[in-house]
Amino acid sequence: MGYRNIKIETSQQLNIKNSQLLIGSSGEVQIPLEDINSILIESQSVTLSSYFLQKMAEMGIAVYVCDEKHLPNAVLLPMVRHSRHFKLLKCQMNLGKPKQKRLWQQIVIRKIENQSACLRFLNLEGAEELLKMSKQVQSGDKTNVEAKAAAFYFRKLYGLGFSRGDDHIINAALNYGYAIVRGMIARSIICYGLEPSLGLFHSSELNSYNLADDFIEVFRPVVDLHVSGRFDISEVDRALTPEIKRELYGIVNYDMLVRGEKHILSNCIDKVVASYSSALQGNREELELPVLMELQVHRYE
Repeated sequence: MGYRNIKIETSQQLNIKNSQLLIGSSGEVQIPLEDINSILIESQSVTLSSYFLQKMAEMGIAVYVCDEKHLPNAVLLPMVRHSRHFKLLKCQMNLGKPKQKRLWQQIVIRKIENQSACLRFLNLEGAEELLKMSKQVQSGDKTNVEAKAAAFYFRKLYGLGFSRGDDHIINAALNYGYAIVRGMIARSIICYGLEPSLGLFHSSELNSYNLADDFIEVFRPVVDLHVSGRFDISEVDRALTPEIKRELYGIVNYDMLVRGEKHILSNCIDKVVASYSSALQGNREELELPVLMELQVHRYE
């Protein structure tokens, strides 16, 4: 798994030569493909070849493209990264309802626990109440504690007047960060041979990434913690700048805790997906879900 996340903001040519990414018409910048985790192409005047896309898919590198508002709106994903896709597809389709509900329960509990930690790290009230709510989550979350916790959580983060539907810098930043993480999760799901449209809780026939929208729930508080520490609800006229978007893209470099050990976000995502694959095959009952920690960029030894 690569570790470098590259953002292309200006008109550039992207080429591949000798397993190196060449950036610029003369290849001024050269980066080994094996070092690359993801590429975000923000500029609409970047030129690249089908061979470039082929190599990105072959290496399992997530390639994001942005719309005219410079927001991520698509991600290139590999299609043949796993030799046992059909076996895992059958496992997904045959997953029993009781186990499906128990796995979703685990995700909701960890999401609320991470939301509680987010409030605690920001020195805001409500962390203890969220922990109490996490203990009320039943199999399949049939009493919808997740939605109640989310409403409570965002009121504590931004006040009673805040709505996730508002046209505000906070929501723009949250959506940008969520889109980056969602793309990472979708990439990992494909690489592990799973069908991303078959979710545990999310089940829209119009959504090709229901499973990614299940797994992202435990990672949302990482984005929330980053955004809440940088923007105020009073900043109604502020817009996403290139610098802000660079910082948001950098969220993928933060650490989370898995079994008490620090792992970079992309590795945490892989651990969640790998544990789900193992659970599908009857080898485990618990998902390996990460725990939010105070924001810290991963350091490579």
